[in-house]
Amino acid sequence: MFSKEWFIYVFGRWVFLSGIAGALLQYGLADKLGIHTIPAFLLNQFLLACVFWYVDRYIFQRHFSRVKDIFKFPRVKGSFDFQHQFDKISEEFSEYSTDFQKAPDDPQVWVHRFLDLSHAIEMTERVLREKGIDVDQEYYAIVSKNRQRGLYS
Repeated sequence: MFSKEWFIYVFGRWVFLSGIAGALLQYGLADKLGIHTIPAFLLNQFLLACVFWYVDRYIFQRHFSRVKDIFKFPRVKGSFDFQHQFDKISEEFSEYSTDFQKAPDDPQVWVHRFLDLSHAIEMTERVLREKGIDVDQEYYAIVSKNRQRGLYS
């Protein structure tokens, strides 16, 4: 939790930018423009929120780009259950396997089938999320276990 990034974010973004900018804006609104304290504070917060919406969006887009790109394919129309998704993954894997066996060293032969399989897996994740399954908890458990095994650099 207390990483270098955390300190930069807390002190750079919150204390320095928000704190100092908020104090200066409050001083300008209340003391210089004569706006009463509470309305000046509310206006202060609104103006800072308008600015920091873009700052935070930039920070988290860069830092958590995986979240932004979680789904590459559009949602397939319809209502699907786990059995349907399992059958679809099995079908797509069989087609991918068949094409891969034809030319393992030539991705142009099997890349389309690979992406079809990826789409089926992604759709299954959507169905899990729509049914209330905490996919992120499982994802982080896998990452944690693999990190303990030394699988990541």
